[in-house]
Amino acid sequence: MTIARSAAIIGGGIGGLTLANALIRSGLSVSLYERASHYTPTSGAALGLQPNGQIPLAYIGFKDSIQKLVHPFYHWQLIDEHGKVRSTSPRLGEYGQRFGYYVGGAIRAELVDMLKAPLEQNQCLHYSHKVIDLQQDAHGVTLSFENHHEQKPVRVDLVIGADGIHSTVVKKIFSATEPPIYSKENIFYGMIDNIDEQTSIGPIAAQKNTLTQCFSSGEFLCYRAGNQGQFMWAATYPSDTPPLTSSDAEWTHTNNQRELNRFLTLFPSTHPVHQCAAVTDQQRLLHFGLFYRKHRSDGWHRGRICLLGDACHATLPYAGQGANMAIEDAITLTSCLEKHQFQIEPALDEYYNKRFARTKRVVDISRYMGLFFHSQNSLLHVIRQSLYPKLMNSNAMIKIAEKELFENCPVPMEYKKIKT
Repeated sequence: MTIARSAAIIGGGIGGLTLANALIRSGLSVSLYERASHYTPTSGAALGLQPNGQIPLAYIGFKDSIQKLVHPFYHWQLIDEHGKVRSTSPRLGEYGQRFGYYVGGAIRAELVDMLKAPLEQNQCLHYSHKVIDLQQDAHGVTLSFENHHEQKPVRVDLVIGADGIHSTVVKKIFSATEPPIYSKENIFYGMIDNIDEQTSIGPIAAQKNTLTQCFSSGEFLCYRAGNQGQFMWAATYPSDTPPLTSSDAEWTHTNNQRELNRFLTLFPSTHPVHQCAAVTDQQRLLHFGLFYRKHRSDGWHRGRICLLGDACHATLPYAGQGANMAIEDAITLTSCLEKHQFQIEPALDEYYNKRFARTKRVVDISRYMGLFFHSQNSLLHVIRQSLYPKLMNSNAMIKIAEKELFENCPVPMEYKKIKT
């Protein structure tokens, strides 16, 4: 019988940090290895922290912190390419009123700080540890790091690869792995601090507690995140190639600005994307290609090594579920280990069986959303402009969202704060 008494988590993203906290609460000896030397305060900017991400975090002890961290959405509005409101819906606010958790925006760095604090206190979070090799045998797994002279090999019972879409763990344990798939879309993503001081951004886009979207040349999205006046905006556009990258900061700055100027010509001068781009500091502007992975259907583990989050089900961002799915993975994996008294094989088998269909549905839905809502086909554009406002207020869509965001959240029902 193979029992896990110690675990190493590779990758200190949201999924890895959540898993470390959950496993420590279960009594396991845990070490988390992050390749970076520290967390950058502006890294990752903002994210949509959905109820199905908030509920598991509350379940493992972060309820009060989560409520302070999320800027809730009460309203949802659709604008046209001139910044005029086409449709609004108050339905988002109903979630929080009924269930106690709102759909909302969060600052990634604040979420990371919340999750890493107890790990640093327990001295189980190790920075500057780039894993380059994993060797497992009948009795455990040996991890080797890039600088082996200073970072000695580590021996553990169980390894979880939470190291993202370009996972080193995947490459080591799955010999035949298809590369990430480029969606033929790129995104500009900006963060603005102190949004209430930015008078050049119109009040429609900068409204509190409001999620704003526009579908014209790609998708424009903006919302407040956190509760210190931060504001995020993002806009996608079609492209046959992802942006070029370079380690040279000056080259990257120049190239980003050139590409941004070219991108902005796709929109009328009255579109709020111009206002947002004009006041976004270059250091807070991200530009990257959007990739996903073919959903892994051959299991998520080999022996004592398994995967979590984007390492096994990398998704496009259109459903706002990437980080939330990783959080769900962490809670599910922990509960499976506890259920099977930390017997590795049955726990990892059940983890995969519980998570496969749900995560595949999210990956597929996100891809189809991108194909439909971002299509440049003129007929689809007309259909989209007519259909989307109806979907915003559709009872059927609300019920589907409630099922996905609350009922299917992998936390025992008695721990979900549901208001009647």
